[in-house]
Amino acid sequence: MKGILRKFIVGGLTLLAVSQTASASSSGEGSGFYIVPKAVVVLGDTITHHGHELNGDAGVGAGIDLGYSFTPNYALELSATHAEADVVEDDHVKDTAEYTTYGFNAVYTRILFGHFAILAKLGYAWEYEKMDKLHIKETLDGVTYALGFEYGVADNMELVFEAEGANVTSSRGESLLFGLKYKF
Repeated sequence: MKGILRKFIVGGLTLLAVSQTASASSSGEGSGFYIVPKAVVVLGDTITHHGHELNGDAGVGAGIDLGYSFTPNYALELSATHAEADVVEDDHVKDTAEYTTYGFNAVYTRILFGHFAILAKLGYAWEYEKMDKLHIKETLDGVTYALGFEYGVADNMELVFEAEGANVTSSRGESLLFGLKYKF
């Protein structure tokens, strides 16, 4: 219970800080809804799970972000991804892992020059892992963070690249995400 309360407080403070900053500087310019369909590459990681070593391979999947920009610099978004990758337990039992993740992110974007911008994300996510042969079905949660860039290709479209991590111990490992942002 103590852990859940701490997570709720951290999430609430993050949301409050972003929303206060965004509303204080909001001029209406650059605001609006957006959607980002994306390809996901999970890089895999080696972890210890109940005394067994799980070695996660790289895998692929898809995802989507739904967000609202308060200003050209600040946004809040909901995200979802699904990816699959091979996992080997103790170097002999092979299984296919399914990773489904849902999250909430505060986003900061800064235009560097021309159509090129950097972005940073901080959020909270819930990951559902399923490995049938290994009898693993778990829900993990924790803080997520990402750094990336956006490149404007039209007035309402941007190419997006993100490198994402989390404080969750999972054979999924870190992720690379490639997408196309559509602004409404």
